[in-house]
Amino acid sequence: MASKKINVPQCPVCGDEGGGHYFRRCTKCHRYYTMVTRDKKQVSGDFTVVDWFSSRSSAGLILEDSAGKRYPIYMSDVFRFINGLNFGQLMLEETKKGSAYGWCVVNNKEAVN
Repeated sequence: MASKKINVPQCPVCGDEGGGHYFRRCTKCHRYYTMVTRDKKQVSGDFTVVDWFSSRSSAGLILEDSAGKRYPIYMSDVFRFINGLNFGQLMLEETKKGSAYGWCVVNNKEAVN
């Protein structure tokens, strides 16, 4: 069973959460974050993909709710969500990025017949 608790960095003065950066200081109080354990939050609503991120260890999408709050979602969760999703009619084109070969989606205006 998954835990209902999570450890997060939090400012000991104002309660601001560090967004996963334990080693940083609070931008409001300039105090170092300390780790606290709290209940996990859940949010629901309509979300729009507004950006993406990539690092050496992970990648993901940034989702934004109707209030403008952003949530980073890891690609492993995105892949689980879209497994079996039908994208409809697409045009794919062979591509090379660095030494890797693959496929990219092109829109119909870019497609060459």
